Amino acid sequence: MRTVHLVSRSMDRARAGFLADLLSELAWPEASAVALAETDEADDLWRVEVYYAPPPDGNALAAALTAGGFSGDELVEEPLPEVDWVAESLKGLEPVSAGRFFIHGSHDRHRRPVAGISIEIDAGVAFGTGHHGTTQGCLLAMERLARSWRPRNVLDVGTGTGVLAIAAARLWYVPVLASDIDPVAVCTARKNARRNGVGSFIRFLVAPGVHHPEIRRTAPHDLVLANILAGPLRRMAGELARSITPGGRLVLSGLLHEQENAVLAPFRAHDLQLLGRIRLGDWSTLLLGRGGAVHCDGR
Repeated sequence: MRTVHLVSRSMDRARAGFLADLLSELAWPEASAVALAETDEADDLWRVEVYYAPPPDGNALAAALTAGGFSGDELVEEPLPEVDWVAESLKGLEPVSAGRFFIHGSHDRHRRPVAGISIEIDAGVAFGTGHHGTTQGCLLAMERLARSWRPRNVLDVGTGTGVLAIAAARLWYVPVLASDIDPVAVCTARKNARRNGVGSFIRFLVAPGVHHPEIRRTAPHDLVLANILAGPLRRMAGELARSITPGGRLVLSGLLHEQENAVLAPFRAHDLQLLGRIRLGDWSTLLLGRGGAVHCDGR
């Protein structure tokens, strides 16, 4: 199946965020992945990258863009090079420390600290090496939760390489369900879990969001992790809220600072309150729950 990679022109961060939300919320054509990429730090310019597999209907996409206030030809195809993505993902990547977590590639095993929780992640063609501020924010939120709280089960929505699911299993050694719409990501994540010695604790599922019989069977969950984008988070607010226990916790990420209020609004409508936030660079991680204060504010 051919994957098409489309990119927008550079634009201000707010407009790029709006375009990313628009694309991620479209049911047709449905994107496999949507991402924001900074193109000019000085002028705060960003572009949107979107992946489709199979290729989208061009007329339907143009109509959706026009309806959303963008040009019908806003997105242009950028060919995906034929490269070894595992090797490319490792080039120049230093290990990442997030609290007690130490995320590294296989090429940096020798740098693992004696103390803490070391997690080896090789991304392959799936998203998530631990270097992004959203992933680090989720890791820090979990670590701070662990100071005074322990879940009995965990759900990781949009697992990517599985780094958050693996971190939860290593931190608490409890059952974890991890879902992703991309079967390649699920395969990558499963291999990473085995590599990190927690394959028996995590069950990986190919599923859109929380729509899978196994997720429904094991619900509600004490902790739900959702590191995706602002648009899908808003759209899934009701489903995610119903997925947690009365005293459960919900960690949300994949959003910019200015998107916090828009994301929080639908969750507050489902009786969830903001317990803390972590800001790293331009990105925010939000910790929500029903009752109980957890102080996670930070920049």
